[in-house]
Amino acid sequence: MSGLSAARLTSRIVKARYDGEVADIVKQHVGEFNEIHVSTALSKLAKLMARSGTRTLGKNQCDSVLLLLDERLRGFESIPARIVANLLWSYAKLGYHGNHSMVDYLSDWVSDVVDDFKPQELANTVWAWATMGYKPSAAALAALDRRMLACIDEFKPQELANTVWAWATMGHKPSAAALAALERRMLACADDFNSQHLANTVWAWATMVHQPSDKVLDALERRMLACVDDFNPQALANTVWAWATMRHQPPAEVLIALERRMLACVDDFIPQDVANTLWAWATMRYQPSADALIALERRMLACVDDFKPQNLANTLWAIAMLINSIEGDSITCRPTRRVMRLWGTTAIDQNVLDRLLHRLEHAAQLRSLEEQAFQQILQAHHLLGDRFKPSAALLDQAREEWAKQLASRSSSSPQSSLEREVAACLDRLGITYDVEVLTEDGMHRVDMLVRGRTDDGGERLLVIECDGPTHFLRSSDGTYRIDGSTYARNCDLRKLGLDVLCVTGHEWTSLTKDDERDAYLRRELQERDSKHSFKCDNVPVETALIEARRRVHRLCEVGGHAAEGGALTRPTPQASASAYVPPPPYIDYLSELRKRGIIVEETNNAKKRRTE
Repeated sequence: MSGLSAARLTSRIVKARYDGEVADIVKQHVGEFNEIHVSTALSKLAKLMARSGTRTLGKNQCDSVLLLLDERLRGFESIPARIVANLLWSYAKLGYHGNHSMVDYLSDWVSDVVDDFKPQELANTVWAWATMGYKPSAAALAALDRRMLACIDEFKPQELANTVWAWATMGHKPSAAALAALERRMLACADDFNSQHLANTVWAWATMVHQPSDKVLDALERRMLACVDDFNPQALANTVWAWATMRHQPPAEVLIALERRMLACVDDFIPQDVANTLWAWATMRYQPSADALIALERRMLACVDDFKPQNLANTLWAIAMLINSIEGDSITCRPTRRVMRLWGTTAIDQNVLDRLLHRLEHAAQLRSLEEQAFQQILQAHHLLGDRFKPSAALLDQAREEWAKQLASRSSSSPQSSLEREVAACLDRLGITYDVEVLTEDGMHRVDMLVRGRTDDGGERLLVIECDGPTHFLRSSDGTYRIDGSTYARNCDLRKLGLDVLCVTGHEWTSLTKDDERDAYLRRELQERDSKHSFKCDNVPVETALIEARRRVHRLCEVGGHAAEGGALTRPTPQASASAYVPPPPYIDYLSELRKRGIIVEETNNAKKRRTE
């Protein structure tokens, strides 16, 4: 059969019911194909081969047909914009990788035809690149961003969602103008978003570390309430994961609606969905219902053998944080007398913890646990106590990774601007303090430690933590809520007998003058002790004394000395609370770690500090 008209040839390809029929047409007529025929054949193959009932070709047969189409495509002198986008989409659907020669060949055409792209073609192109793992040039991405700005008002919800998903997957951060235009368009058509569009959009924002406007978040959350029953397990898990990652606190009614939907489809949750949901709830300090927790517990037990090592560690960490979570005034970071709400009605089924521990022990033996997983294991053991007891070998590994983390943070992380400003304020007030102090249990490195006096002459210790935006979740109405990790830290510090003052970045930056900041800090200190055991001088302090008080004692213990074997002991009371008392001698913590074989090298910054 030969000499078919272009229209009849296109019709035959479109009407093919099996991939084998398309292959026969290609073999017989490929020499007559124009660029539309090639595009239509590839698109039809991609769709038919994705369904088992219409797939008849073996791999070698399929490869030979694709090779014929590729060769024909290279013979065209020009390819229209719509065909370029459709071909890239088809190659992505067919499973091509970004390093395939045809992907490179077609992608080179994009810059030539980008000004003719319509919204769907723009979205399909970046979606295909992201799916195939192709790395376009900065110039090509910039050209697409410019074209998107020119036709943004024609974008539909799917095109908006696919575009931001692709950007996030490729690790591309578009211009501020492109993001703003995208958000503006989302506001205009938010009511047409479906559940998948919503989940993909917030996932992309979280992955790109982009903070959208409150108006857009409100609009998408209202839409979620309207279509919540259409969310599938992955969309549910990705949505709450994205909120927690973005440090966004959604309204309670939205979280409750998603939880209700989760209960309806929990048996379809895969391990990643379970782990992401629990991690998000723990990070947001959301208190789900007993029914929801019991349902997830049941699902965990059913599929725990399929959990990847990091899913296991994230789930364990989340359980520990949820059990540790207390309902209270989260913004001020002060303790409350409300009762701790444990997993479910009373406590988590011990069988869940035992199964998680068994799987983690096995993963450790296979050397498949990463550093973060070991750190989460130690945190869980610290918070759960006898309910979670790893083997001695696993616990030793976890402690080593925790110590490495503390040493690394101390040696490589400079003081934040918030820490420097709070330190300057303490200097003006005449407050004696140490910085970057390790607690006696080795679990926390606090920003600052202030020493005061109790009525009976004993020592009272106040921790000052300078908490920036990563410690809080912000709601669209501008209020802040402390996250799960920070709340657990504060509770743990208080269990050690330490007072805790959290200086929050969002509150501190609203104070623009030194006298406002001095008054704020003086008030916070005095509220913690009406007898002013933490001395606040109202007169300037000499520069030399300021520098002495600010001597950096990296990773030394809380006001004490290292006992034999490296154990940390409480300090003895100092003679006077009002007179300046030099801090204890510097403890070479890095040397201790090296002696124990925990670390073998240190950064130049750490070495410089150790020798100063």
